[in-house]
Amino acid sequence: MNSAQKGLKLLGQTLKIAVTNPARLSHIFGTALAASDDVIHSPTDLLSFRRILPEDLLPTEGDPDRMQLAVFPRSQASVSILEYNCLILLLRKTRGQSIFEFGTFKGLSIAQLALNASLDSRIFTLDLPDESNNTRIPIADREDASIARECGKGSMVPADLRPRIQFLRQDSAVFDESPYAGQMDFVFVDGAHNYDYVKNDSEKGWRMLRVGGIIAWHDCRIQDPGVVRYLLESPFRPEHICGTTLAFATKS
Repeated sequence: MNSAQKGLKLLGQTLKIAVTNPARLSHIFGTALAASDDVIHSPTDLLSFRRILPEDLLPTEGDPDRMQLAVFPRSQASVSILEYNCLILLLRKTRGQSIFEFGTFKGLSIAQLALNASLDSRIFTLDLPDESNNTRIPIADREDASIARECGKGSMVPADLRPRIQFLRQDSAVFDESPYAGQMDFVFVDGAHNYDYVKNDSEKGWRMLRVGGIIAWHDCRIQDPGVVRYLLESPFRPEHICGTTLAFATKS
């Protein structure tokens, strides 16, 4: 069915709903409006990404595997349950022993990764120190600025997981990634969402990856245009996971 045929079908169905069940029009228009938001600006057109389904991350052969999921109270700027599962599947693809996260916040994501990593894994997470939220790169977004100012970074990581994680307290813009270059199996970028910080964190994370390692980004969505714009401009050729705000790339 081409675009014109789809348009005519949608028009006919919309007219029918307007007559038979007009209360449902808000759902139709809301869905169409959200979809148009995703593609209206070319630099942030989400359909420009190669898209895969979450089930495409599943292994194609071998014995059944198990993953663990910690359940936390709902938190601001949280990753969804589906996204946690996708992150763990990406980690499994790398057989990750070395993990690095940009953007600890309360520690929910790094806790899920640590829970599913081997006991001898090296796990690092980086965020601003509580005593100083000054950043080299200005953060204009209110939500990002509020998160940067909030104390208690990593405070929700369960006590039994904390000894396995190295908490680095530093602005990622001044962080020196060179001691970790080529050593990381998995890098997760979920810090400030403005273009300059995404670029900084992504390029440092890429240099830290070994060949065959995976880097993943959270909040690849129209509400965070700095993330989408950088990823579409980047040389990493990231893929977007349908039904989530996750994108990822493998270093070859």
